[in-house]
Amino acid sequence: MIRVLVIDDDDIAREAMCAVLVKAGYYVFELATPIGATSVIKRDGISVVALDINMPTINGDKLAKLLRENAQLSNLGIILVSGCDVEQLSALGEKVGADGIVSKSKLHVALAPAVERAAAARAGKSVAPSSSASPLSAPPSSVRRPR
Repeated sequence: MIRVLVIDDDDIAREAMCAVLVKAGYYVFELATPIGATSVIKRDGISVVALDINMPTINGDKLAKLLRENAQLSNLGIILVSGCDVEQLSALGEKVGADGIVSKSKLHVALAPAVERAAAARAGKSVAPSSSASPLSAPPSSVRRPR
């Protein structure tokens, strides 16, 4: 089962992304801030991260770059999500090595297929849960299971 972590500081956008992904049959974890994301990814065995670009603590493109540079997470699928211009989003995606991009205006039709492609591209190389991650090392993430 593909596990997806959604990171977006906007409650409405995060809720929309989670709803789309749960409906598509994914196990979905969510964070309102990128702080502690690496620990959640390791602890919960996340396969793909869908993250917003514009967040107050760290921009999503910077977080994506950090995730890409982490050798332990080299097989993590990364999807950048934003309401910005698609050409700008595409350029950011290429720059940070994202597996896909999704415009917020196309979430309902584009997010689940982008996650599927990212997971397939990284198949067989999923991030295993880490026994060394302490429950206190990351904020609790809520999980939504497919119905």
